[in-house]
Amino acid sequence: MEKTKGHRLVLQDRGNITITGVVKIQTVDPKEIVLDTEQGMLNIKGEKLEIKQLDLQNGSLEINGHVDALVYLRQSQGGSRGSLLGKIFK
Repeated sequence: MEKTKGHRLVLQDRGNITITGVVKIQTVDPKEIVLDTEQGMLNIKGEKLEIKQLDLQNGSLEINGHVDALVYLRQSQGGSRGSLLGKIFK
């Protein structure tokens, strides 16, 4: 099977999430799951979160539980203008 390209997130009834484009799982906890996707880090917060199915070879993930928040974290790039050194040396 060929790995799915791109990133897609489907949230159904705030309880079932299907995600493609998953690169790596960072942390798994019943209240928080953090994962690396093709579009950056994704932080999922909620209650009774559990991984139903994971296939990193194809980049797919299914999660069950009650979802309170989905947050994409900014990707930091060393030396960028948004960093402290970038602001000092404008």
